[in-house]
Amino acid sequence: MLFNSLTFFVFLSITFILYYAFQDSRLYILAAADIVFYGAAGFGYLLLFMLLSFITYLCALKVGTRWGNLYFGLGVALNIINLVFFKYTGFILRNIENITNLQLPWQNTLLSGIILPIGISFYTFQFIAYLTDIRKGIAEPCKSLLTFWVFISFFAHSLAGPIMRANGLIPQIRKIREHRFDAEAFKFGVYYIILGLVKKVVFADYLAVKVDYYFKHIEALNTLDAWFAAYLFAFQIYFDFSAYSEIAVGIGYLLGIRLDLNFKSPYISGSPAEFWKRWHITLSEWIRDYVYIPLGGSRRGFSRQLGYLVTAMTLSGLWHGAAWTFVIWGLYHGILAAGHKVYARLLKRTGIIAFTTKNIYRVLAVFAFFQLANIGWVLFRAETFRDAVIMLYKMVTFTDVVLSPVYLLYFGFILVLYCFHVAEYIVRRDARGSERFWTRHLPPYARAAVYTILLIIIVLSIKTEQSSFIYFQF
Repeated sequence: MLFNSLTFFVFLSITFILYYAFQDSRLYILAAADIVFYGAAGFGYLLLFMLLSFITYLCALKVGTRWGNLYFGLGVALNIINLVFFKYTGFILRNIENITNLQLPWQNTLLSGIILPIGISFYTFQFIAYLTDIRKGIAEPCKSLLTFWVFISFFAHSLAGPIMRANGLIPQIRKIREHRFDAEAFKFGVYYIILGLVKKVVFADYLAVKVDYYFKHIEALNTLDAWFAAYLFAFQIYFDFSAYSEIAVGIGYLLGIRLDLNFKSPYISGSPAEFWKRWHITLSEWIRDYVYIPLGGSRRGFSRQLGYLVTAMTLSGLWHGAAWTFVIWGLYHGILAAGHKVYARLLKRTGIIAFTTKNIYRVLAVFAFFQLANIGWVLFRAETFRDAVIMLYKMVTFTDVVLSPVYLLYFGFILVLYCFHVAEYIVRRDARGSERFWTRHLPPYARAAVYTILLIIIVLSIKTEQSSFIYFQF
């Protein structure tokens, strides 16, 4: 059930009406809605999700007991094994075949029966975070199975994030019976949903057609084409994934539940560290808190810190997909992050660091990192490692460059997309001021006209067959 489908909005409308009509039954209404929403993807998926939820719930209750470490290890191991089986079995078997030259005649039969459960990577991380926070004493185990189920399966975020922590979401769920309809929250919810739909059906789906064409014809691209394709994908994946996250936040607002924002205009970042504070924020924080810091973080010397950083980012790449292109993408970002730490230390030692506060340095840093991020997106998008190498080679070797006026239009289009990105940052930075400007300087009929035009654009852009969100595959 896709967020950009009519079916989903019928489902959301029914849930919304029942939620406010039967205040004392809200937990049951949300629990049932979550079952319907996830079950629409497949009954087997739902049974697996519910079984893992129940086992994790029981293990969490036992974490504080004498055998707590055993239950913690059991809960974490079970969730990791489940993820590895469904997501990485094929990857592991193919690499065993390639390394050993052994033929595994039963491989195709086995793999044909393994279908990746939707949302598995996200709910696995949420299970692990929940168990870990309880073990550390950061969170208390949820005694109510119903509350725990709504926390872990809330349909707004269960399939592709944001990855919510127990302390952030469970207290809200416990108080949903007390929530009253809030017109201001409703307005923000509608705003985020419309923004997400515009990003998805107007921008991301349009760019997807262009991106697919370029990445299917990599051999025929010249240097400018290759860079143009990389830029297009950078904005496609941003619009696509931030669209899902913002629709999720909007749904939360409608129901009085605050979900974390996952994106804050990442392409205005001037360094890897800043990028990961703006891109897929809840995943970045998860990797930091449950991988990087447990490995040692910054506590064991600078060299080890760099090694832990590269390791954590490489694992982040593997989380995204069972392919070497994703692993290398994660490794690449780990090297960028480690390299920037070395660079920052050198600047500090040489006294040049004062220059980094200048506006011109900021502009150059943002421009440079945007190019580096786009190199990484080629690894992320390419179907094979060979395709990625060919495209990256074309990008850095000025292959068959033909200066044509058409490229002014191409890269002018990229500039327009980037300006939209910056405008989004400006509006978000001063949301209240932007709202005041909107209401004070535009009369009601003008605002109504804008809303109508947006609605028409969304309706006209929606295809007969809705395209899935990119991160659903993870």
